[in-house]
Formats: sequence, C-alpha cells, structure tokens
Amino acid sequence: MTALAERNSWAAEGVDDLLKFSRKASQEEPQLVRTLRGHRGAVHGVAFSPTRRQLASTGGDGAVMLWSFGMRDEATRRERPTRAYRFEGHDGAVYCAAFRRDGRQLATGGADRTVRLWETRARGESRILRGHSGAVRAVAFSPDGTRLLTGADDKCVKVWSLPRRQFVCTLGASELAPPSGARPARRARHGGGGAVASHANWVRAACWSPDGTVAASGGDDKLVKVWDVEAAKATATFFEHEKAVRGVCFSADGTCVVACGDDAAINVWDTRTKGLLQHYTAHTGPCTSVAVDPKQAGRYLASTGADGTVKLYDLRQGQLLYTLEGHAGGAAACAFSGMSTKGELLASGGADKTVMVWRSQLDGCGPAPAPKAPAKAPAPSRAPIAAAAPPKPPSAAPPPAKGVPEVVAKTLDHVVGQLDAITSTLGALEKRICANEGRVATILEKQ
Repeated sequence: MTALAERNSWAAEGVDDLLKFSRKASQEEPQLVRTLRGHRGAVHGVAFSPTRRQLASTGGDGAVMLWSFGMRDEATRRERPTRAYRFEGHDGAVYCAAFRRDGRQLATGGADRTVRLWETRARGESRILRGHSGAVRAVAFSPDGTRLLTGADDKCVKVWSLPRRQFVCTLGASELAPPSGARPARRARHGGGGAVASHANWVRAACWSPDGTVAASGGDDKLVKVWDVEAAKATATFFEHEKAVRGVCFSADGTCVVACGDDAAINVWDTRTKGLLQHYTAHTGPCTSVAVDPKQAGRYLASTGADGTVKLYDLRQGQLLYTLEGHAGGAAACAFSGMSTKGELLASGGADKTVMVWRSQLDGCGPAPAPKAPAKAPAPSRAPIAAAAPPKPPSAAPPPAKGVPEVVAKTLDHVVGQLDAITSTLGALEKRICANEGRVATILEKQ
C-alpha cells in the first residue's frame, strides 16, 4: 500500500491498523494513520462523530461499522487499539451515514428504502423511519439535531422532525400546489404515497447549511438545487454539471455550495449571487464525494474519485494541494473530523472494503499567526510607487503596519506574478493583432 503527495512523495506501509512511516517530506504533509478493515463489501459512506472519537462506515455488505478510536499514547507515539462494533439491520447495501450533533445518534440509509436511527453504543439499538419508495442515498442531521434530511431514488428530498420521528415535508411540494379551489392530496403520515418529486431523477446527495435554514441536493438529473426548507421551495438551481451529481456540501460559512459529479468536475457556487465561482477537473473518472474542512472556515476541500484517489484543495488559492493514493479501486466517500488537536483527520472509504484515516495536516497550511514584533517591510511591488507626491502631515499618516504574515506575502507575490504574466500575454496578443492588420491591409492594396 502506498500513498503519494502532490508536492512531495512519501510512503506508508500498513501493519494491521497501525502504520510505520517512511517519510521523505516534512511533518506538515498528510499522513495515513490507520487502515480499518471489517466490511465484507465495498464501503459506500463514512462519517465522523463530532467528538472525533468515533467513525461510522457503511457498505455493500449491509453492515454499519462503528469504529471507536483509542487515545494517542504520547510515550510511544502510537495510537492505541481501535474497537469496532458491527451493526446489522438493513436488508441490503447501506449507502450513507450521519451523526447527530452530540454524537449519541447515528442515521443511516440503505437499499431497503429505510432510514435507521442507531444509538452509538455497543448494543446497537435502532429505530426505523419509513417513507421513501426507493433506496435512501443521503441522510443529514440539521445543525441543532432536531431535524433529519433524507434523499432517495424516489426523486424526493424529505424533512423529518426529531426526536418524534415525524415526517414534515417533501422539498418541492409547495411548487406543485393544486389549483385554486382544488382539494389538496392527503399527505401520508410516513411521508410516502404522493407524486411530489424534488428532482427529475434519483437523488444522490443532500446536506444542510451551517445555520439550518437552507438545504442543498443533487441527483441524476444533473442539477444542484438550493432549498428554503421552511417554504419547501427551491431558491436556486445550478445546471453546470454535464452528468449525474454525486455529492454536495456547504462551505463553513454557508455562502458557497460545492458539488461533484460523474463528469469528473467539482463546481463551487456563491449562494448569494447564484454565480459559479470555481471549477475543478482533477479526477480522471467520476468524482464520487466532496467534504469541506470545518476548522479552517471552509478553506480546504477534499474529494474522492473512481480513480481511487483522494484529493485536497485550497479553495482560497484555487489550487490542488495533495493527491493521496492508497485505495485499491475506486474511492467512494470522504469526511473530515469535526474536532482535532494535532491536524485534522480525514476518512475515506472505497471499493477495496477498507476505510483509511488520514491526518491531513491542513492546520499547517493555514495563515500563520501575526508576529508579536513588527515584521520587516514587504518588498516593493512592480507597480509605480507614489513616493514623489508631497508627504502628508503626521496627523494624517496611517498607523504603523503590524507586519504581513509570510503566507499572505507569498500569496501576494504569486498574484503579482500572475498579473505580470497576463500583462505580457496581452502585449503579445496586441502585437499579433497589429501584424495581422498590416498583412490584411497589404493584401487589400494589392487587390
């Protein structure tokens, strides 16, 4: 088993769950810390508990695995053994999982068209939600834990009230209201029995915004929809994907929605302007899932692909940071841990029946804290400097600079370099245009 970084190479060799590392790069690069084996079929979903001490995975074998991590032994610098609990109850493959905010309840959805709510204890007790008429492929708890969002092959995105487990609405139902004077169809208590659909094809992904007022969903109809949950109406629909949408998520501040699909594309939209902000084509095959790092204000993004890789991106700089290789087959799901002390954890699952846990080390990629003492003045830019102007009186002078973080300075240098490259390109184009105009004029004169 090997793992490769985009910037530098390094290798990891597995010994059961714990790994010995042969490093060729700095400690700030991603590390594979555990390989979890327990599923008898492909892994379809992974989810971290907000407490970070537990990880759930779902698979084609119909099982839900709950992995409880031991604390790190600082004396030996090894992770203590992992306890695994296997929950069985679904009849068929289990596609998705999500933890409630307090980590005490786990929701899963499967091919048997049911949603199960598990108690995250060794006994594995669960309760069932029935309402979908197709396989359930997406589950998500609201930030306050009082509602549950589900998406399924019946083309519906449904909202449930917890803890009473009552059906609330199907998103999009208000858009298909009956004509004035017509008697509305009776809503089934469990949420089924209606012809209302949220999408025109299977729903593959659904998620909540950080404030719990908005939801997003994507499906095989190639659309990404943003919903006003209270009104059950779509407030935005994005059409940029050319094939089925496989994953959606919000940025940490809720201002952006990210989606990926079978067209190998990752798109980022601004939910306020409804405009496309970024587009990535990093995987060589379908992109199967996306997840945003919750610790860095949504700066970093992870994705998995059918090419078996896990990729990490910096959304602020719009670039690919690392490509992690380890799965023997397609990678189907990824999730960041909600809390961490020494580098954010990232889990991925794939067709090789394994769950891999990575220490992404993205904390080291973030902006450095401002130094206590004033830093040296940054190097002068290439733009003209207005030093010849008469100096302003001391009272109008700005306060002394507190210093520019190194990462910010490097970013500014990079931007300046890009602007210079654009300027030179425009100059070359202008020369070519002038040359062509001269040639055209010569030809016309000869005629």
